[in-house]
Amino acid sequence: MIKTTAFICLLCLLLLPALAYGKTIYVPDDHALIQDAINAAQDMDIIIVRDGTYPENIDFLGKAVVVTSENGPVFTTIDGNSTGSVVTFSSGEGPGSVLEGFTLTNGIGTVGTTPNDYYGGGIFCENSSPSIRGNLISENVVIGYYGGRGGGIFCSASSPSITGNTISANRISGGVSPGLGGGICCYDGSSPMIEENVISRNMATDGWAFGGGGGIYCDTSCSPEIRGNIIADNTTNGDGGGIYLYESGASLRNNMIAANTGYQQGGGICCNDSLPVLVNNTIVGNESFYLGGGVAIVDRSSSTVIVNTILWDNTAPGGPEISIDSKSSVTINHSDVKGGQASIQVEAGGTLDWGEGMIDADPLFVNAAEKDFHLTFDSPCRSTGDRNAPGLPDEDFEGDPRTGLFVFPDMGADEFHTHFYINGAITAGSTATGVIIGWPQTNPVVLISGSGVLLDPTPTPYGDFWLMPPWEHRIHFDPMPDNGVRTIERTVATSLPPGTRIPMQALVGTELSNLWIAVVE
Repeated sequence: MIKTTAFICLLCLLLLPALAYGKTIYVPDDHALIQDAINAAQDMDIIIVRDGTYPENIDFLGKAVVVTSENGPVFTTIDGNSTGSVVTFSSGEGPGSVLEGFTLTNGIGTVGTTPNDYYGGGIFCENSSPSIRGNLISENVVIGYYGGRGGGIFCSASSPSITGNTISANRISGGVSPGLGGGICCYDGSSPMIEENVISRNMATDGWAFGGGGGIYCDTSCSPEIRGNIIADNTTNGDGGGIYLYESGASLRNNMIAANTGYQQGGGICCNDSLPVLVNNTIVGNESFYLGGGVAIVDRSSSTVIVNTILWDNTAPGGPEISIDSKSSVTINHSDVKGGQASIQVEAGGTLDWGEGMIDADPLFVNAAEKDFHLTFDSPCRSTGDRNAPGLPDEDFEGDPRTGLFVFPDMGADEFHTHFYINGAITAGSTATGVIIGWPQTNPVVLISGSGVLLDPTPTPYGDFWLMPPWEHRIHFDPMPDNGVRTIERTVATSLPPGTRIPMQALVGTELSNLWIAVVE
């Protein structure tokens, strides 16, 4: 994947006592099953689930309770046992109903409007707005004769907060009608916040009708905020490999949309009769077998706005980067489009407003072959964005300041800024690849790891320092190269058990990087 994201549920729990919460219930200490604990809980209670696999289908029953694992999704699984949705919110739950830190798997969904259709394999959310954060929602399979919906998550008339989850390898299939939303399906006016998730390898395929929205599907009157996500390697045999918007006013900001496949229209994104705003997205390496490798704009999707966005190496027979049909119009400015206007197909009657600040230049990603789409110092996308873009984010997709030391923002989801991250999974005995990004020729360059994470950072002249002593490793490097990227390879100790967390920061000249928590898988 493009980045590895780690979540520490325990850190969140340490902060909870300062809030007005009720009693704490442990599973299986106080109740053998998670559902039994929910049944016994009152609003504001905290349910902490010990490590293990729990073959259950749980329902929050409208209660404002926190249900969290003790040690995160690596150690704690709720197995739906192929008998329904793994988790249900359908009794008016609000933000105080929190689901955090679980692997949710083996769900088949809840019976929908017709007996043979199922919705929401991992999570079924109806008329509710809970908080869903830090979970791994994986390998749920939903089918439907008239159209299954939401392999990972289904939202109907709901506005949940879906934050910091990994939603991966879920599948939705249809019958005489299409399956919609391999990862997430937004339906019936839902407007969730979909933020900082990794949405990957989901499928909306099979059945007799073409599916839609391999990663995310948004239906009529749904206006979700989709921002800061990695949406990659999703597939549909219909439209919108990464995202499919149908009569939707979605807002897309700071997303990495990469290597998705839509067999019909829109390898990365398909906008059908929708009015989306796309700001600071990186749309790269997507494929359609018909129209719009990067983005397909169809059926009265007028006034679609694209700003500060990179469209690169997308492929399709018609309009490899963008296709615009005869009923639609697109305004694009301050964006990097491979092939320029020649890569955009505009049908007769369609409109393309090619605005200011457009370029056609290699973005110079750190390592596109490995799906690392961070910008290097030499990138032509650095400091060439529009600072007046509608809803310009204050931060990039990883939380780095959007404008850095410059007045103008960068194009794409990533802002060039001092940063440290690890590419790919970390396993004992394997080689881990870390990357430090920073200003060229700065010295010193030091990578530091600590024994834990401070609840409150220590202010330093270099920035906030989050590592708890003792500081176990301080590795010094030569000054940063001219492209502002230093790659580090180290062998992970064979003695480290799965779930080991290693917090790290880099010092680059006079700046501290972000906190990165490596988790051994």
